[in-house]
Amino acid sequence: MKYKLLLILMLVQTSAYAYVDPGTGLLMLQSLFAVVGAVVFFLKNPIASISRLIAKLRKRDERS
Repeated sequence: MKYKLLLILMLVQTSAYAYVDPGTGLLMLQSLFAVVGAVVFFLKNPIASISRLIAKLRKRDERS
């Protein structure tokens, strides 16, 4: 019953006539930059570590 009510409420939508002021837009933009920066930071470190490990293994293979 809950899901039927939720479905009906989602299908019957009305306009909100909401206003987004410039401050809110800048807040959303700042949040987007923060998320992108966090993703780059957290993906860069493991990738660099893996690259260094592969370089060490290649040097070790060349010596053998």
